[in-house]
Amino acid sequence: MDLSQSERLMTTAALWIAWCVVHSLLNSEGPIGRTRFVSEYLRPYYRLLYSIVAAGTLALVLWLIPTQAEAHIWSWQGPLRFIQAFLWAVAAAMFYFSFKWINIWRFLGLHVAGIGSRRGPDPAGLVTWGIYGVIRHPQFLAGLIILWSRDLTDNALVTNTVLSLYLILGARIEEKRLLVKYGDEYRMYMSNVPGFVPTWHRPS
Repeated sequence: MDLSQSERLMTTAALWIAWCVVHSLLNSEGPIGRTRFVSEYLRPYYRLLYSIVAAGTLALVLWLIPTQAEAHIWSWQGPLRFIQAFLWAVAAAMFYFSFKWINIWRFLGLHVAGIGSRRGPDPAGLVTWGIYGVIRHPQFLAGLIILWSRDLTDNALVTNTVLSLYLILGARIEEKRLLVKYGDEYRMYMSNVPGFVPTWHRPS
């Protein structure tokens, strides 16, 4: 079925919004993740199940998005390709250095399936060193960089807008959760370390 441009873009937006809603509801800190059933029976495996569902629904959204007759808006051409590659390298480095202090296998829940190392960084307290001493949300910022350093079509513009809002909102929600968990320690951390714009300045 052929869709008009507005129908195509609205469908794209609706699919991404639906994915963001499902992703939030199923989060271990979300309304479903905090239910008694999950706490009693699924807690050890919930992170792995969450990762599988998140990846599966992401693949489904990418498959369902209508891409017929996408309108080209912007592409990184010529020397701009070097800037694009640099931005991708920065995003990759931010992911790497953020997971240097967080056990990625536990983050994805794969450790319960015997995949990856059960050892490695898994600090019990608030991480304020390494890249987290420069920026509070390196993974969220890396996601934003990847989104906006792609070639753009009208579909991609809608995708980037929805997911950017979701990442920014997700960072705010995470901060509220950490404020509840760590209180004044996290409040002090927020006052010293910026959220999205890296800085090496330290207040006196």
